[in-house]
Amino acid sequence: MMADAASHSETGPGQRVDLLAVAPVGRLLTQWRLQAAADQPWQAFARGEGIMINEQLARRQELAVGETLNLTVADETLSLPVLAIYPDYGRPAGEVLLNAGLLPAAFQPGFESLSINPGDLDMATVVSGLQRVWQVETVTVRNNERIRELADTVFDQTFLLTRAMTVLTLILAAAALLIMGWVFFSTRVWYYRLLAVWGLRDREVAGQMVRLAVSLTIGIAVLALPLGIWLTWVLVHRINPLAFGWSLPMAVYPEFWVELIGLSLLIGLSIAALMRRQLQQPATIPASAGSLSGGDR
Repeated sequence: MMADAASHSETGPGQRVDLLAVAPVGRLLTQWRLQAAADQPWQAFARGEGIMINEQLARRQELAVGETLNLTVADETLSLPVLAIYPDYGRPAGEVLLNAGLLPAAFQPGFESLSINPGDLDMATVVSGLQRVWQVETVTVRNNERIRELADTVFDQTFLLTRAMTVLTLILAAAALLIMGWVFFSTRVWYYRLLAVWGLRDREVAGQMVRLAVSLTIGIAVLALPLGIWLTWVLVHRINPLAFGWSLPMAVYPEFWVELIGLSLLIGLSIAALMRRQLQQPATIPASAGSLSGGDR
């Protein structure tokens, strides 16, 4: 059985956080995914050797694993090291996870709940048993394992949707870049045919088209990367904290940049291939304003 209590505690002047007091440490807790942790964090937590904090509190207070956090609980100050930092999935409030054995005697919890491992019993048997023991008509019971399964399913679907949107965005951007490059070079196809008139072989003309098309697409990708990084920084460090009260660590992924450069290279080669086929078609003299008006050429 696990009992936990929640109230508020101060980590510094004007800084209030949610305090979650837990005892003992059960299997449901030890399955948490920690962002950063010391060696055997749950064993040390069970012995009352430290606390755990959520991501938002760690970012605001610039705390790392191993550093000491001063807590004022029921007018008593506790100085404990940070054993681990756990993800809060965007919850803006700061959280501190504390072993209930460290609570001062004067501490008054805001609420209390019990976590029970039913074993082989079904939920109806557990509810009826609690009603009989506590002599109450109704008991509110939550299946934490089921809630966790549903949460994992929601997050998996969210990440899948995010990846699908990323792929769709890349496909649309690639198509736009391909069409733009092809139209750009198609308007100048007559002048590229003059390269053969000036003595270049077909293979040399095709090589020149490859160099021009690849230079265009890779140049656009290289110029777009700094703008994308800057927009990401504005979203992570400016918009999110102001709009939602929470922020995420900004990470860069050079492998993704390599994928973008590779995609740009593929688009450039595709444009060159399309232009090579277009150069093989019969030529038409481009109309000019001077020729249409009968002027000198």
